[in-house]
Amino acid sequence: MPAYKAGGPISSVLNLVNHLSGKFNFFIVTGDRDLGDSKSYENVEFNVWVQVNNYKVIYLTKPNQNKKKYSSICNNINPDYVYLNSLFSYRFSILPLLSLKSKNGSIFLSPRGMFGPRSLKVKFFKKKVFLYFSKVIGLYKNVRWIASSEIEQKEIFLNMGNSVEINVIPNLPIKQNKNNKPSALKEEGEILLICICRISPIKNINFLFDVLENVPSKVSLSIVGPIEDKGYWNKCLVRLNKLPPNIRIKYIGEKSPTSISNLLLEHHCLVSTSLNENYGHSIVEALSLSCPVVVSNHSPWRDLENHLAGVNLDLKTNLYAEKINFFAEMGQDEFVRYRNGALDYFNKKIDLDIFKDSYIKLFC
Repeated sequence: MPAYKAGGPISSVLNLVNHLSGKFNFFIVTGDRDLGDSKSYENVEFNVWVQVNNYKVIYLTKPNQNKKKYSSICNNINPDYVYLNSLFSYRFSILPLLSLKSKNGSIFLSPRGMFGPRSLKVKFFKKKVFLYFSKVIGLYKNVRWIASSEIEQKEIFLNMGNSVEINVIPNLPIKQNKNNKPSALKEEGEILLICICRISPIKNINFLFDVLENVPSKVSLSIVGPIEDKGYWNKCLVRLNKLPPNIRIKYIGEKSPTSISNLLLEHHCLVSTSLNENYGHSIVEALSLSCPVVVSNHSPWRDLENHLAGVNLDLKTNLYAEKINFFAEMGQDEFVRYRNGALDYFNKKIDLDIFKDSYIKLFC
């Protein structure tokens, strides 16, 4: 799929297909442009099925993103299951649900963290009104929910009621090349950080700048991801320009999944100050590439410090500054222990065989 700007939800689908395509035939219905783009993809056929690697995909132009088209697609393919990868998307979640009522019992929906309290605060009134009327009309009456963690399971129960069916299955991580090796040597007193996220208030970049102002060591931070909220990014730039000279910030912009893997290998630690992460694909990918992580307690990845895989912290400036400086002061020999710990944590916590079997059982 040429899309990547939406981050985690795109990765979730692509990883699912790559891991399970030997068991299932996948037909992906998506739009004709990436998140926030005003123009359609180039060199792509629209409104027809296209074979891409191990799946088929149809890129629908906006006039074709409607109930009639979704019903037609469903009737032609006659899928055993429909998997919706969004909660509040009108064109790719709500309209498909309204057009697929005959598929009751075989519709799965992953809310992708949208029930998180901090996510719900964005356009709070609009979302609350929608959720109220969705219950009134029974929009989700026969939907089977998929939560990526027990935290997300509780959030779904809280908003949709205790009678809904929820399957808790973590997302599948990206398939990594086992020959990938970190290339960044660790010098005492300096650190190369990378932050991978969409630029929006929920990702809390301004807080990270407050943190870095209190780090005495030499820090180089690379920020990777699309600018989703230009107003918020402009505020970040004002804050960025006030940082001391020992802090260097580089905004790299949007990158493909392959490029992101290479960037992780070139940095020492991934840092995330997100207000809500139901899974965190960049966190999991960093761990799989022996890159320790400095993340908030608002993600499902806990007990990092005991495994020498990184740290998970309350969103407090002094705590983040202390731990970033802790890693910055390390030399190569000590840091290698954390690189090994990150990979060991991934291998112990991300059991691909169990996760894959869970999805296979779900769809069989």
